[in-house]
Amino acid sequence: MTTDLPDSSTDRSINRLDRMAIGLSSLCLIHCVATVLLAATLASAGAALANPAWHEIGFALAILIGAVALGRGYLAHHDLRPLLIGSAGLALMGVGLIRAEGLPEIASTMAGVALLAGAHRLNARGHVGHSHRRDPNGPDLVVGRRHA
Repeated sequence: MTTDLPDSSTDRSINRLDRMAIGLSSLCLIHCVATVLLAATLASAGAALANPAWHEIGFALAILIGAVALGRGYLAHHDLRPLLIGSAGLALMGVGLIRAEGLPEIASTMAGVALLAGAHRLNARGHVGHSHRRDPNGPDLVVGRRHA
């Protein structure tokens, strides 16, 4: 049986970090949209939000929180999917940071943020993403792996 409720202090800690990361991803998306809208209407406000320091600080926070939350999630649940999806998201965000102007930057950053938020959501669910089946003649099975 699966549940959305964390079943240990480690799971609760991972869940809290993933929620923070999802919030940070949401703020990043709002920032990207606000930057585009403000840049189109208020050049000075748009320029302040487009300051590269925002992107560098946000990316550093995303890497830090992502490494801790997704790494701890992997250690707790042995599911590589959130780690791989989150890494792809961070890579796209990094490409956006390097490109640093125009539509390619915005598209890359927003796609990366969406992937990273999805990875944190999957990670927050923990082992819920696995379908557990009980074999009456053997140990518990998690699809694709046997647990001793």
